[in-house]
Amino acid sequence: MRTISFRALLITSSLLLLLIFFGMTVYSLNERQNLFQQQLDRKADSLQQSFELTLHEQENKMILLASMVAADPVVQELFYHGSRMVVIEGGGKGGEEAARLRQALFDRVAPAWRQMQEQYALRQLHFHLPPAKSYLRVHAPDHFGDDLTSIRPIIVNTNHTGKSQTGFEIGRVYSGIRGVTPVWYTRQDGTLAHVGALEAGASVDSVLSRLAPMLDAELTLLLNRKDVEQTVWDEFRPEPVSACDCYIEATTSDRVIQWMQRSKLSFDELSQQGSVQILNWEDRVYSLARFPLQDYSSQTENSALPPPGIIISWQDITELWHEERRAQQLLILITAGAYMLTQLLLLLLLRRLREMMQQRVNAAAAEAEQAQLQLTSLLSDSPVVTYSLRTPGTSLDYISPNCTHLLGYHPEHIIGDDHWWVEHIHPHDREYVRQTLDWTQWPTKGIRRRYRLQHNNGQWRWIEDRCRASRSVDGVQMLNGVLLDITAQHRAEEALKESERSLRRAQRIGAVGSWEYHFADQSLTWSEETYRIFSVTPEQTPDYALFISRVHPDDRELVDSTWHNAIQGGRYNLEHRVVAGGEVRWVREMADFEHDETGILRATGMVQDITSQKLREQELHRLATSDALTGLANRRYFMERLEQERARAVRFNTHCGLMMIDLDHFKQVNDQFGHATGDRVLKAFADTAAAQMRQIDIIGRIGGEEFAVLLPGTDMEGAKILAERLRLAIAAISFADIHSLHVTTSIGVTVITKADHEVDAPLGRADKAVYTAKHNGRDRIEIAE
Repeated sequence: MRTISFRALLITSSLLLLLIFFGMTVYSLNERQNLFQQQLDRKADSLQQSFELTLHEQENKMILLASMVAADPVVQELFYHGSRMVVIEGGGKGGEEAARLRQALFDRVAPAWRQMQEQYALRQLHFHLPPAKSYLRVHAPDHFGDDLTSIRPIIVNTNHTGKSQTGFEIGRVYSGIRGVTPVWYTRQDGTLAHVGALEAGASVDSVLSRLAPMLDAELTLLLNRKDVEQTVWDEFRPEPVSACDCYIEATTSDRVIQWMQRSKLSFDELSQQGSVQILNWEDRVYSLARFPLQDYSSQTENSALPPPGIIISWQDITELWHEERRAQQLLILITAGAYMLTQLLLLLLLRRLREMMQQRVNAAAAEAEQAQLQLTSLLSDSPVVTYSLRTPGTSLDYISPNCTHLLGYHPEHIIGDDHWWVEHIHPHDREYVRQTLDWTQWPTKGIRRRYRLQHNNGQWRWIEDRCRASRSVDGVQMLNGVLLDITAQHRAEEALKESERSLRRAQRIGAVGSWEYHFADQSLTWSEETYRIFSVTPEQTPDYALFISRVHPDDRELVDSTWHNAIQGGRYNLEHRVVAGGEVRWVREMADFEHDETGILRATGMVQDITSQKLREQELHRLATSDALTGLANRRYFMERLEQERARAVRFNTHCGLMMIDLDHFKQVNDQFGHATGDRVLKAFADTAAAQMRQIDIIGRIGGEEFAVLLPGTDMEGAKILAERLRLAIAAISFADIHSLHVTTSIGVTVITKADHEVDAPLGRADKAVYTAKHNGRDRIEIAE
């Protein structure tokens, strides 16, 4: 081997060092340029984050203000009745009653609106009916009734989900930061009704004005001209900037307009994402950053949608720019000096290198000797027994000394014996082991075998045999492996399998399934009974989407909200319906949420099929509230509903018709034709009367042949019309087998008013009208004012 001289090594090293320093200089200059650009980019990122945080703070403020107004019970009630009157009066803008309620709502919120304008720079307060129809613009009260469904998805989603939403949107009057919250109304019976949505909005100008002095920067918001002109009404639209074909929504300086007029900037160029731009203007240097203003649609519906606007910020960096140029020149001088100093030290380093290499060789030899001693000690004390043999064949060439602890035999009793290994394998495992003896079929990474070997004391030990075929240096095929005692592990695995079988039997008997959800990887595992309850085949991989698809559509919002509340610390304990195998089932679910030792959240729960229990409960409720013969409401249930409608009429000054009905000469029917025929007459009356009623009407049997009807929202004239229609329908009842049997009714009609403080008052009037009808000849209607 040719030896390189020390002189040649020194020359080669010097040239290499020169190339290295030259490359370092070029690289350092490039890195400084990159760092300078990154510094500008970080400032831009910081400014964007500050803007987004301030924007988010403003959105939360809008939600808070909207929620404060929406929480007013008077606002809820006026909005609720106003929305109903819009529907009753034909939709659109509604009629006179809707206008009256709208004005009352405006008068209610006007003081708060003026206060929020002064204190929080609020520009918009807007009530919407589902899905997104304008009901009242407090900031522009003369403009209402227009449908915003196609341009205001934030309103549509709030009314659809019943959850508050925030974001930037371009509107008919203003473009700005929106906070939209659902408005709910509590009915008389305690249930909640979703009325619509309330929107509070502020301009982006307030955000820019706050940020500019804090960040020592100027900011401008540009909006796409097409988006503005497609949405904003002409009377509220500002003048566009012709130089960029866009609208300036808000700005802290007019300098950006000068740049656009001098063709320094264009809206299309600003729309392109990139690094901070350096701009020279009038002997000054500016760093110009831009980032998109995401509106609600681009954030929630489709991230590929272009943003409607751009935030532009710029700072004067003239001094910083010149300082960076001076630093680059200094870097070149320092690098040249460092090269000269390094060259002087090179000779000493090369000499020292030869001494260090010799020391390392000596140390490596000592470490190898120590490693050999440690390996021998480790094999003596390790529970893992190593072995090797030549293939084909079963005679071991080597087995480690610690085989005595595993098998009770010394190595000399095993090595060289062709029959020892096969004879000590359990008879039930020999065929399985025999099929693995064709070493040529094994993968290069080896295999693992489990079988039983007999200990010297006669006991059987479960062994895991990990082995791999390889070739030695002289080309001999060798098998090298390790033996590990897994007797305790095997017993534990068998016990676990038996425990799992018992658990599956118990779950099948009790119709109770179990599940576990890991939030780290969003994986869901089901027990066998859980698959059966949801009618899912084990071949399907369960996940939350599969589970929610099995939940009854009417219960999905309840289940989803309960799940997310439980993640935040609430309880997950509910009953709901599922659609499984083409049938509707009732299930009860409970779960426990906890963090494991690594801090990852995990949910463990159970699901029980309670369909039969629910069916029994529903049947008991039906029996408790209905008449056994006619299927109509029984007296107790009817009186409860009567009291509810009376209270509603008193509170809201609404109408509710009430009819008392008595079957004429019913006693004669029982006496002449028998009680079975009388029951037929009652059933025929019930079927005929129910067919004449609306879905909201309530008809009940309050005596033998006495019936009563509640007509919510019906005045006296409407009640009279329905009573006459009902009288004629009953009179038309006929029985094919009893031609002489005719059924007529005497009907008393009244209306529940706010003056009725007890249910006895309208019942008494209607009952008195029934007696008047009987006195005047029956088969007629009498009115009780």
